[in-house]
Amino acid sequence: MSPSKNPPCQECGEKVASIPTCLEYKGEEIFLFYPAVCQSCLEKLCEIYSTECANCGGAIPPYSNVGILKAGGGQNQYIHMTTQCNTPGNAFYGYWGKGTAREYVQIEACS
Repeated sequence: MSPSKNPPCQECGEKVASIPTCLEYKGEEIFLFYPAVCQSCLEKLCEIYSTECANCGGAIPPYSNVGILKAGGGQNQYIHMTTQCNTPGNAFYGYWGKGTAREYVQIEACS
């Protein structure tokens, strides 16, 4: 069974113009394949749920892969999964959802 070419937006229910939904948000190019979200709702989600990259200060939009750094006091810091931002030594990788890290795993360092 093939997916609908114009599925409904998960947020507002209107038809999504195209998959992936494409948007540039604060210098970040976003190509969202899943979930189906229209461009207007994706921009709103970015405004509400984006977090700041601990390395470059840029926006990390929702539905992005992230590196997770352990900070003081049990807090986490998040970084882009790019060669510019991904630093050696961070052992956690995951998925930035709606305002929280989801589905992250620890990658053990090789000796």
